[in-house]
Amino acid sequence: MFFCIFEATKMLNMNDLERMKQLSSARKLKEREETPAPFEDPYSDMTPDEKSKMIIALMAARERDAERIQRDEARIDELLSKVDELLSLQRSAIAAEKQLDDYKQMNINLLSKISALEERLKVRNKNLYDGKSQKGIHKKKREVEEDHTRDKDDFDGTPQSLGSCLPQSGEAHAQEEDFESKSKEARLYRQGLSYRTMSADNTVCHNSDIRQLPAGSKIIKRFRKYAYEQVSKLVEHDYEVIRYKTSDGKIHEGYFPFSGQPEIIDVVPGTHASGSFLAYLAFNKYVLDTPLYREMYRLSGESMRLSRMSLTNWLEKGSTHFCVLIAYLKNTCLEKDSIVNCDETWCRVKRKGCYKKKYIWCLVNKLSKVVIYCYEDGSRGRDALKHILGDSQVKALQSDGYNVYLYLDDHMVDIEHLCCMAHARAKFKYALDQGNDKDAAFILELIGELYKLEREYEEGQLSPEQIKLCRNNLKTKEVIIKLRSKLDVLLSDGHPPRGELMEKAINYMNTFWTQLFAYLNDGSYSIDNSIAERFIRPLAGERKNSLFFGSDRMAHVSAVYHTIISTCKMQGVSVLDYFKRFFSEIVKGRRDYEHLLPLTIGLEQ
Repeated sequence: MFFCIFEATKMLNMNDLERMKQLSSARKLKEREETPAPFEDPYSDMTPDEKSKMIIALMAARERDAERIQRDEARIDELLSKVDELLSLQRSAIAAEKQLDDYKQMNINLLSKISALEERLKVRNKNLYDGKSQKGIHKKKREVEEDHTRDKDDFDGTPQSLGSCLPQSGEAHAQEEDFESKSKEARLYRQGLSYRTMSADNTVCHNSDIRQLPAGSKIIKRFRKYAYEQVSKLVEHDYEVIRYKTSDGKIHEGYFPFSGQPEIIDVVPGTHASGSFLAYLAFNKYVLDTPLYREMYRLSGESMRLSRMSLTNWLEKGSTHFCVLIAYLKNTCLEKDSIVNCDETWCRVKRKGCYKKKYIWCLVNKLSKVVIYCYEDGSRGRDALKHILGDSQVKALQSDGYNVYLYLDDHMVDIEHLCCMAHARAKFKYALDQGNDKDAAFILELIGELYKLEREYEEGQLSPEQIKLCRNNLKTKEVIIKLRSKLDVLLSDGHPPRGELMEKAINYMNTFWTQLFAYLNDGSYSIDNSIAERFIRPLAGERKNSLFFGSDRMAHVSAVYHTIISTCKMQGVSVLDYFKRFFSEIVKGRRDYEHLLPLTIGLEQ
């Protein structure tokens, strides 16, 4: 018991001791917090000079900070003003857009009114001038007033019938006034209305000096008139060439101009023609289809006399520079996995005093926008096509049903062969027009549905993948099944008799059925070969105007020029501007032909 009391007392004493220690620690901590710490100078180890320098540096830094803050504030104010300006511009743009929408709606309304007025004008002009003279019109008006026998079968003696036959005096007067008003309205151009149908790109304005008016004159009206001047003249450049021998014994020729004279004479090598002269000559010959004898007459009017052979030689010399471009264009046209449209047309070539029927090939790459014309010694055979294609790896070639193209199906199986649906349609159209065959009309209707679908794809601006899906949908397949079923019926033994044209049309479609509908295999394919047909037409125009080529060489020259011309058209480049630019660069000595193509020369579109 005593031991327990001792232990309890000991524990109590220990607790008091601990409590005292804690109280003492708390008092010391409080005193430490209340007692300020002694000041310790962090710069005590610095000399006064160092402290002065540090103070000066701190003051300079403070000034810099103040300037930076001032600049930042000015920049912020500037940005805020720009934000306000942008907000005002945005509000103005919104208002302008709304006003533009109003103008567009107004324009639509005006266009609809113009269309209605144009239709009224067409009807009025037809009534006034369609195979009738003004005298006949007035005669007809008098007949309306004076023909008392008109509708006499309807006259039964009653006032009603009488009134129905003859117009009242007021009505007749109104009809006369209406006719006169319509006649005057149809001749608005005679009432002093101002209109202008001619314009030119280059305009030189000439204003009148009113100070030269007579004294006391009053201006009634100020208006403008127009006069057009054709600025065209032929200039001969006579320049001196010096032939000299250098110290090494070599003989040279050169033109050494005086100061102020042109350093380079604009003349295409091998000719006496400048770049612009040769450009106009080639443009007139191969774009406007002007025969060279007419060019001689035109130049003779400017006191220049030269032979047709000289013009021919100049064109040939110019084509030698273009020939280098043909290799680049052909590689582009027949590049790997490309789709090429092909066609050929005939021409006359003079050989040994007689005229031979030869052919020029045309290849079109729609995607690359390149057109190639090839004169393979005038051949139309399989070897010519083989030489043109060479070892190219084109994806597909589209043509008509000429049997030479069957070479693609027999030997060049990697190239997908497509035939032209327009040719098949044309054959059935001939059968319908000349034989009035009802079966031909039915087939033409089905082909028309296929073309309607193609127009929908084109107007919808679908991608090739989407076009392929649409071409192989149920709607298209139904049309093709109907066409195939009708064709099988016509090919059966029990078909009724038909004409020769219908027979040819049926055989054509049946023979080339696979090639005609190969366009379903790819959305990039075309249903017909119309693009090649369009680019073959310039050769037909040249054939009509020039009749023949004097040699195989000039037929090749024509193919070269037409290649450049058609490629320029595909690229959207002005042919005449390209000719001028190309020949001017040739005169300057440029021979980097890969940069002189219609695709790369850099003419503004």
